[in-house]
Amino acid sequence: MSLSDITELSTAAAIADAVKSGEVSPVEVIDATIQRIEQRNPSLSAVTYQDYAGARQAARQLEKAIIKGEPTGSLAGVPVLMKDLFGFKPGWPASCGLVSVLRDNLATGWSMFPQRMEAAGAIVLGQTNSPVFGFRGTTDNKTVGPTRNPFDLTRNSGGSSGGSAAAVADGLVPLAGATDGGGSIRIPAAWCGVVGFQPSAGRIPFIARPNAFAISCYLYEGPITRTVKDAALAMTALQGADVRDPSSLSVDADFQQALVQGVKGKRIGFTPDFGIFPVELKIKELVTSAVNTFANAGAIVENIHIGFDYSQSELSALWSRITAIGVYNTLEELKNKGRDLRSLCPDELPDSMMRWVDAVPSYTFQQLSEDQKIRTRIYDRFTALFETYDYIVAPTLAAMPVLNSTDGETQGPCKINGETVDPLIGWCMTYLTNYTGNPSASVPAGLVDGLPVGLMVIGRRHDDAGVMSAIAAFESERPWEGIYRIPEGRSLDRP
Repeated sequence: MSLSDITELSTAAAIADAVKSGEVSPVEVIDATIQRIEQRNPSLSAVTYQDYAGARQAARQLEKAIIKGEPTGSLAGVPVLMKDLFGFKPGWPASCGLVSVLRDNLATGWSMFPQRMEAAGAIVLGQTNSPVFGFRGTTDNKTVGPTRNPFDLTRNSGGSSGGSAAAVADGLVPLAGATDGGGSIRIPAAWCGVVGFQPSAGRIPFIARPNAFAISCYLYEGPITRTVKDAALAMTALQGADVRDPSSLSVDADFQQALVQGVKGKRIGFTPDFGIFPVELKIKELVTSAVNTFANAGAIVENIHIGFDYSQSELSALWSRITAIGVYNTLEELKNKGRDLRSLCPDELPDSMMRWVDAVPSYTFQQLSEDQKIRTRIYDRFTALFETYDYIVAPTLAAMPVLNSTDGETQGPCKINGETVDPLIGWCMTYLTNYTGNPSASVPAGLVDGLPVGLMVIGRRHDDAGVMSAIAAFESERPWEGIYRIPEGRSLDRP
């Protein structure tokens, strides 16, 4: 096959089928992927580390296995990227979001995403960009700068898995790994017009050491893809129990059956703003229209009142407090290992993050207890809604993609519709499921002024297959593959 023919294989499913059938060799696929990354990444800043030699070696080994007729995995030959934050592969950088003095901090163990991707036959080529410690809904840092949105290079890709989302939207790879502690899978998926699947807590094991119970807010690994079918392939490969994760689920979901299950007769509760978020009017109008797609697929769609007892500013502050504890502990662990980031690179630790982190030692037991009670009330409210509804649907985000900054400090908006929001995460309606553990996904609802808008589907806890069914039905009724002509035709020059 020619290079252009290989490039046309734009989905993980198509590549795996072509590789397993012998239509194309995995070596050809990897060579074409490397060429595309080298051509397009300089203007995008999505890929921050490349292991081309290792990828080519893995491709040659897979090619030999195919020639011998040996079994191959479901993702045989599929090129993938992983996020440089909570993603670990032995010998690769573990830089906590491109902290310069940690670029030589090499991982000694595996996280779930690369390990299970490779077990399924995929080939991991490199790592993608992230903000420092993932402590914001945009992707930018002082080491490599912002990851640009493939739909408009002057705008941000979202975060904190912006490098992964931009790489998939731009066609560098069909599948990339992401992590999500407040929406970091779904936020960039919404801004980059791709599928971001955040599983239930425990669906994909998350290994935390030395403290297995350290993850206070639910932190997830998950895939970013262009199609729901690819998301189902990825989730099938990534799920499965692991005794090292105390919350790991022992029963797998049937994601392949979910693709054809449909939503006929399902009850969907729609909210344009969860009753507390200011949402840009164009987003609200588009998603309110798009939700009728589920009715066309046979679902019953009703407007719902969420009834939270807290304002959006109170809930976003809760996220910052809880997340800051994890950052504080990591900084202390690094300091004990001789890498005191506060002294070595204070300019790389954003003030917007450190004001929360520096407050952690002053937290009282009463404050920590009250924060968990707030989470409990949110959890109880979701649980009550899911007694009536199979899914909750809403806009993924309250704001359109923001312009990139030049100082490594790109953040979200400070105001929406005249109401003040926290530029770190206050415009992201995603963090609610990080409080509760419910599965959630963002899919493209359409474009506003040439930029993607995401629609978010939330399901009952552990009903990951149900969420996959819902987004598959949405994609079938309202396909979005045509939007990728915009990034495909973009300029390759840096703005």
